[in-house]
Amino acid sequence: MNAVTKLNAHLTTITCPDELRELPAWLIWRYEHHEGEGKPRKVPYYTNGQRRHGVQGRAEDRQQLTTFDAARAAAARRGFDGVGFAPMPEFNVCALDFDRCVQGGEIHPQVLEVLGSTYAEYSPSGLGIRAFFRGNLGNLKDHGEPFGFETFSSKGFVTVTGNALEITQVLGNENSVAEVDDTVLTLVRRRFARASEPEADATTAERLGLTRSQLEEALDALPGDLGYDQWISVGMALHHELGPEGFEVWDEWSRRSPKYTTERYGRERWRSFGKGGGRQVTARSLVRLAHEHGAHITIGGPASVEEFEALVEQGQAAEPDAAGEPKPLRFQFEPVHAFASATASPWIIKGVLPQAGLAVVYGASGSGKSFAVLDMALAIAQGRAWRDRKVRQGRVAYIAAEGADGFRKRLAAYAQHHQVELTAVPMSVLNGAPNLLEVKDAADLVLGVQAWGGADVIVVDTLAQTTPGANENAGEDMGRAIAHCRRIHEKTGALVILIHHSGKDQAKGARGWSGLRAAADAEIEVIRAEDGQRSLRLSKNKDGEDGLQWGFKLETVQLGIDEDLDPITSCVVAEAELQQGAPARKLGPVESVVHAVVLEMAEFQTAGIELEAVVKESIKRLAGPEDGKRDTRKQHVKRALESLTRGDSAPFWVEDGCLTVV
Repeated sequence: MNAVTKLNAHLTTITCPDELRELPAWLIWRYEHHEGEGKPRKVPYYTNGQRRHGVQGRAEDRQQLTTFDAARAAAARRGFDGVGFAPMPEFNVCALDFDRCVQGGEIHPQVLEVLGSTYAEYSPSGLGIRAFFRGNLGNLKDHGEPFGFETFSSKGFVTVTGNALEITQVLGNENSVAEVDDTVLTLVRRRFARASEPEADATTAERLGLTRSQLEEALDALPGDLGYDQWISVGMALHHELGPEGFEVWDEWSRRSPKYTTERYGRERWRSFGKGGGRQVTARSLVRLAHEHGAHITIGGPASVEEFEALVEQGQAAEPDAAGEPKPLRFQFEPVHAFASATASPWIIKGVLPQAGLAVVYGASGSGKSFAVLDMALAIAQGRAWRDRKVRQGRVAYIAAEGADGFRKRLAAYAQHHQVELTAVPMSVLNGAPNLLEVKDAADLVLGVQAWGGADVIVVDTLAQTTPGANENAGEDMGRAIAHCRRIHEKTGALVILIHHSGKDQAKGARGWSGLRAAADAEIEVIRAEDGQRSLRLSKNKDGEDGLQWGFKLETVQLGIDEDLDPITSCVVAEAELQQGAPARKLGPVESVVHAVVLEMAEFQTAGIELEAVVKESIKRLAGPEDGKRDTRKQHVKRALESLTRGDSAPFWVEDGCLTVV
């Protein structure tokens, strides 16, 4: 096979997202060496073999751009090196071009941060990256350090190799073109020192609901000699407001202009409208332009009888689709018997944990939330009933992001107490703390789960430990972590359970960003009352009854003795009746100080809290001895610690010389 044949074979395998394929935006390119330059240029050509030249975006230029498939075939046929994408304003697609950002096989973290939601690929050299987004970031350029960065929104071209990044493949973004988000905007502002905001109108914006008479009034007000950009803007507005059938309106109005060419030329432009998604021109811009030329069209007021009747008539007269079927109505009524007999959503634990994307289990430090979730997880892994509720057996992947030694003891205690052979339990443990703020960590988690054979449930213990440095009150940080959890769910099919802390005011729910609760399909609060009674409360159940509550207690299990002949213990969850009005355990003055110190430290870690650190901090908070008297604060603190770690109702226990919050 000669070099040209090999190249042609490679070109036939290049692909790109469907959203870009049919846009009339494609050309071909080849390497050309220019005297005095160290490396060859990538020079663009039209598919007819002519070099691209002149003003980009003019009519003659646009007429010679083709679809992706046509460009790919031409590049292979003519022996060119590849295909390229030439953005135009009406496409609302921006290509980000990163140069010199891949070093030693690793992608620069600033670049990696923006690639988690959209299609991204390697450049021809393998040292750069292209990523495509919906929106308009302008045409910006900075070839400085730490990597070169350009944005292409309305001119120029970028090569397309089809060599998708591993992260793109892992997260299933091979066919995705995402909307420009805050992460992208932050990077653009950082590099170009100005806000390059996308256009204001969004394709997701609701239509204005203009009647045909209102549209005709707007079009009649416009002069026939509008420039090309305004002509395109009118077409895009009609496309957004009327959908595909709007072409006839646009074409009929266009024929009034002396600049009119052919219907085919207009239809080629029309096919590109809306393909870029994201932010586009809506009918509001058409009305604004009409007002500039003397029209008076009211938007948002109550419709007149004539306008209302016209809208109904438009719907009744709608043309069938390409298959001859009536177009679906926006509001479709379903017979009551069909609605009532619809299949209910599936459950993992019936009525408690749905087979969905995200669940949150939260509670104060010392409430026993990690024990409660482990009890649920092992019930799921074995397919054992949980609180007399049916459980669908599934594989569980547990991320033990803190206190690995303590977690081992919990597993051993469960196995001993329930007489379970762990080798037969389809559950795996990750001893580490991935960073859910980083897309690469999320992708690597997916790879790890897939390598194990897949999972039905993934437990993250805890959210705080897997979002280091995050502002828990900021939607930007927590929203990113939740988005990555959603991606993990989409790729693995597993329910992701996040274990989280409650806020200082427990009545206000989980700590931090309020959007966490909104994102959850189920939410469970783990409560430890002042009297030491523990319970689980189903505080949110999107597809079932919420407000359900179950009592539980922690029973101590002795696993053996250590080298000092001290007992090695852990705890297991046992069912307990919810008691009303049980007397609360009262803490002494020193116990209260020690208890407060431990809970403050547990805001950052619930296991492995050093005893010596607790003792030192507690001593600082106690009043010193009177002059001439012996300092007994250390002895009092140690006695208080012993009291707080002894007995089944103790809030803490000691293991390996460290405290663990129950």
